[in-house]
Amino acid sequence: MAEFLRAWGYSVPRELAKASSKSMMAIGTKDTMAHVARSLGEGVPIRHASHPYDALIFAGADPADVYIVDVRAVSSDVDVTSLFEALHRANSQGTFVALSDEPINLPSFVGRIGRNDAQQLKAFLMPEAAAQPGAPLQAAAGGASEEPPRSLAAGGSSR
Repeated sequence: MAEFLRAWGYSVPRELAKASSKSMMAIGTKDTMAHVARSLGEGVPIRHASHPYDALIFAGADPADVYIVDVRAVSSDVDVTSLFEALHRANSQGTFVALSDEPINLPSFVGRIGRNDAQQLKAFLMPEAAAQPGAPLQAAAGGASEEPPRSLAAGGSSR
């Protein structure tokens, strides 16, 4: 129902948006959480894990649909590849995104997006919102295409 309302340009009541939206987890600093929240907009429920171990506990108890990991923020604490593999074991149907400006080796199910690329993050995680009437053409083109953005193609995607 929420997707129908969004597609036709209607606002979606907060309760309906929460019930029909994907659960997301941002793993990294408070700045990471703020960036993800600004990128995705209001009404998108996002859990925050400041430490990768907390994220693994949350993933085991209540897996998210989407995991967004700030590579720079967590790489000093854990091996990023091992973190993604553990999260994938907790939810093999999830979507996994690494926020990183440097090219890194990631498992094939992980997409990579620039750390500060809010537009690409939203287009990847919420293509229906990016393709709404009135959305900037660049975002609509990135969200309406079946082909992932270039930076994601190299890292793969769980979609």
